[in-house]
Amino acid sequence: MTINFKNDKERVGVAIMGGTFDPVHNGHLRTAVEILDRYGFRELKLIPCFQPVHKSAPSVTAKQRLDMVNMAVSGDSRLVVDDSEIKRAGPSYTIDTLHAIRDDVGVDEPLIMVLGMDSFLSLPTWHNWQDLIQYAHIFVVSRPGWEPDLISELNTFCENYRAASPLELQCAPSGLVWLETLTPLGISSSMIRSLCRKQSSIAYLLPEPVQAYIEKNQLYR
Repeated sequence: MTINFKNDKERVGVAIMGGTFDPVHNGHLRTAVEILDRYGFRELKLIPCFQPVHKSAPSVTAKQRLDMVNMAVSGDSRLVVDDSEIKRAGPSYTIDTLHAIRDDVGVDEPLIMVLGMDSFLSLPTWHNWQDLIQYAHIFVVSRPGWEPDLISELNTFCENYRAASPLELQCAPSGLVWLETLTPLGISSSMIRSLCRKQSSIAYLLPEPVQAYIEKNQLYR
């Protein structure tokens, strides 16, 4: 479903995508702009984490990952880099980030947290995970044809908060879950890191300025 808007003044809501972005690539960016185009959210914040809680430590510094995200989105004003987790330092708990963003955007602004299905399936292991819905909607992106079995706790959570339409996400500040199917680009950060270790080309997998930054600084070698 695509929501058509006559002008930017009709766009409502702030979407957010967190991650290590180690490195950011065209798969991240394509998902971001497709969500903006389809659903008419006003902007999407990319939030590089400082210290991931459920993954191993990134192989480059937080500043380098932040620099690459800034380079990647410089051509699209709808994509905004949020460095709050890196400034906060320490383990990057999503509940803390949502609390800070909610304070920033106000109580009435729709806030939409975008998660891949893999992350959503791990949600019950997150810190204070059942409180996330109080601060934001949860927008889950799944691959076509993938219908994973949800554990009972997560299935109950979905049924309690599932939206009837994505339009509902723009009519309330938080409290809903929406599952959407998007066809992802077949790109991953781990693939890019592996190519760099082999000194193989990473062209066309990520924006040219990010590629140049990686090569200049000999990252992921």
